[in-house]
Amino acid sequence: PSPRGLGAVNNRLAGAGRAERERGRGLLPEVSCGGLLGGGGVGSAALEGRHPFALPGDRPVWGRDRPFAVEHIALEFSFNLARRELRGVATTTFRPRADGLREAVFDARELEVESVADGSGRALPFRLDGRSLRVDLGRPRSSRRRITTVVRYRARPRRGLYFNAPDPDYPERPRQIWTQGQAEDSAYYFPCFDYPGEKATSEVTATVPLGWSVLSNGRLVSRREDRRRRRVTYHWRQERPHPAYLITLVAGEMVSVEESARGAAPGGGDVPVAYHGPEGSERALGRAFGRTPEMVRFFSERIGVPYPWAKYDTVAVADFIFGGMENTSATTMTDVLLHDDRAHEDLAELCDSITAHELAHQWFGDLLTCREWSHGWLNESFATYFDSLWVEQSRGWDAFRHDLREKAKAYFSEDAESYRRPLVQNVFSEPIDIFDRHLYERGAQVLDMLRYVLGDQLWWRAIARYVSHHREGEVLTHDLQRAVEEATGRNLDWFFDQWVWKGGHPELRATYSWDQEQRLATVRVAQEQKTDGDPLTSIYRMPLEIAFRTEQGHHTRRVELSEPSHTFVFALEGEPRWVAIDPANRVLKRLAFEPGEAQLRARLAEDDEAVGRIEAAEGLGAVGSPEAVEALARTLASEGESDLVRAAVASALGTVRSEAARAALSDALGAAAARVRRAAATALGESRDDAAARALARRLSGRGDRSYYVQAAAAASLGATRGRVAFGALRRVLGRPAHNDVITAGALTGLGALRDPRALDTLLDYTARGRHPNARRAAAQALGRLAPFCDEGPRARARERLVELLDDDALRIQLQAASALAELGDAHAAPALQRAAARALDGRLRRACRVAARDLGERAGRGGQVRALTDEVERLRQRNDALRDRLDAVEARLREGSDGDGAPSTP
Repeated sequence: PSPRGLGAVNNRLAGAGRAERERGRGLLPEVSCGGLLGGGGVGSAALEGRHPFALPGDRPVWGRDRPFAVEHIALEFSFNLARRELRGVATTTFRPRADGLREAVFDARELEVESVADGSGRALPFRLDGRSLRVDLGRPRSSRRRITTVVRYRARPRRGLYFNAPDPDYPERPRQIWTQGQAEDSAYYFPCFDYPGEKATSEVTATVPLGWSVLSNGRLVSRREDRRRRRVTYHWRQERPHPAYLITLVAGEMVSVEESARGAAPGGGDVPVAYHGPEGSERALGRAFGRTPEMVRFFSERIGVPYPWAKYDTVAVADFIFGGMENTSATTMTDVLLHDDRAHEDLAELCDSITAHELAHQWFGDLLTCREWSHGWLNESFATYFDSLWVEQSRGWDAFRHDLREKAKAYFSEDAESYRRPLVQNVFSEPIDIFDRHLYERGAQVLDMLRYVLGDQLWWRAIARYVSHHREGEVLTHDLQRAVEEATGRNLDWFFDQWVWKGGHPELRATYSWDQEQRLATVRVAQEQKTDGDPLTSIYRMPLEIAFRTEQGHHTRRVELSEPSHTFVFALEGEPRWVAIDPANRVLKRLAFEPGEAQLRARLAEDDEAVGRIEAAEGLGAVGSPEAVEALARTLASEGESDLVRAAVASALGTVRSEAARAALSDALGAAAARVRRAAATALGESRDDAAARALARRLSGRGDRSYYVQAAAAASLGATRGRVAFGALRRVLGRPAHNDVITAGALTGLGALRDPRALDTLLDYTARGRHPNARRAAAQALGRLAPFCDEGPRARARERLVELLDDDALRIQLQAASALAELGDAHAAPALQRAAARALDGRLRRACRVAARDLGERAGRGGQVRALTDEVERLRQRNDALRDRLDAVEARLREGSDGDGAPSTP
């Protein structure tokens, strides 16, 4: 699935390093899986610091025994829409891997099996235990003979297959049926061997109401109408093997936009490409997914293996529980990505990123599939890196390096605030636990560093060998390492040991000095990460570039790190104007390097690398001097500078909080690029003054900014300023029409940040069913932020409402409620979170509740210490208030006793 969690998507809207704040505010489309809410980093983790990845009770998960090889799965479905029920026939053909097989065991979750027969129709005895179907094959079976079982069953699935329909609160919701099998949910709607490494061909036959369409994997074999019964039956066949979790069905009233990827199929043929969505969405489908044919051609050429499937469909559905899912030849997407012209500037890059991610999975995940989920990085890290490679192809080197830098920041957040783990991880409660920022973002960085170590030519040769050698197969990490080593002749034990089998990253500290007499530059680099007692972290071996800009030109030197510290000496023709460590940010690392303000200003103006200018801007923001602010303001105002850099500059100015910085940010609210205006609006939220609040309120007045998302950022930041105009201004924009209701979501987020108890009733109201789902999520999170600043009665009302939302019928609301309860910090919610974890079907919700309950429990355990500290802080506050009152009184007496020229009068 597409990277990161519901409410934690690493999309391109956040800009300038503000992604975390905006994602938490609920401003941006929440469109993916994994990440914080997939991997357990729900709100409280950020408050509590790093914990072990494994939670109490988690155990090692090893690969399953596979007594038979599945060769073909044929599924037939009919549906009772009113009862949300399916009737199915699952015909499975398989071959024993060894002689003597007497029993076939299939995963079957909550299925009502009516009968089991063999291929000739002879009944076979069977047993059900709620999780599996055990079929007695009678006599021992030979490994040389195929076996066919035919299972007739019915189900009302709680996972795996979902029914959408209008209801009184959401009368516009479309009627749809869609499936979501990853990781192990296909067994909720058909009996199967639900394991990623087990591949088979498949076919799906589905009967639905006349007027509906059905999409599935592979080629459409037939479409038969029964006008008398007002039904239509579609028959799809997937002719190349794939795992059960990638079998898909989407049914409903749809429109389609058809295109083709010319020359991308084997033999140079065209790949049929189509997008499908609700009635009237043709233009929105083109806006969201229209670059797919270019991507198919690009990936086919660069990977060296043509697009491998019969066609490529993308279908947008309502209430999808992930952002996108890479079902073989037929990706399912959230309809949140469908947008109008006004939203396109903000959403185009995000849509391209998710589209590229899911398309890359057609090779990495579908054609090659991880054998076990513990090696899931071979699916997700590749797709995450390849969506960055599309950025490099379509938007250039600077955007590519910036994209990876933002992904690294998402990983750093999880590593510092939640947990550290290796890429290959087999200790978990269920597979979805590991779909986190290590699996997506850190893994993408590892692949980019492998490319850096090998060089482009060897990198692409290795990728072509890996894919071509393992196509249609299952892979483990050693398969990748072996393919790379065979293609390049390089021994990479050291690389995979430190980056795949271990966790963490280098924490570098660098210093620089210049010897004018000898014309020598000395750079010292130390690795300061803790290795004692931490089996996950080591001293790293990596190449590292050091760049110098002198009056005579630019010089880059490549060195090798392998020891705790190194001293490098370089002869140069003149003193550098600036020095940069790893100028293109090719190594995943934390870097402490303070070259001085003059060098930072020069680098901001001169570095050819956009990420270098961003690094300089962040350094100048930390300096915060008038000269630093002037340099930042000049760059922010420059329409010729990259929008990526200007957005980062806006964030850097937000950390300064001076009048000059605020003025520059206020001016940037009128910039041409929405990315810059968004970043400026977000940065103004760092100011706690009425001037910033008035500037933001003006951006919301009238019809507001032409960008929905700039208005959303302005509303959220307006609340964060806690200015006097904020409450009224935010109330006035509630309900303003916008894509994904983001303006209302931003206003609710702002009301939560305002710390004004008057907002409580509004927030409670917006958590109700009938409100837009994005507004509901924002209101729930805002409750968690506002409630700690309310009296006990209102705080209890907020807690009770959030506890109720743990049982909401919408997964995203449940996840947000768990996050908000963690942020609220009320230990009274811990038992409710534990109960919610025990009954949750979705693994993301289960882990989110477990983590939140753990952290609240730890807070309660520290309650005595916390109360003592709180009492001491309160005593200090009272003493400070008393001193301030005395000082005010003295100043008042001085003012009263002064004469006209300001000199004290004589008593």
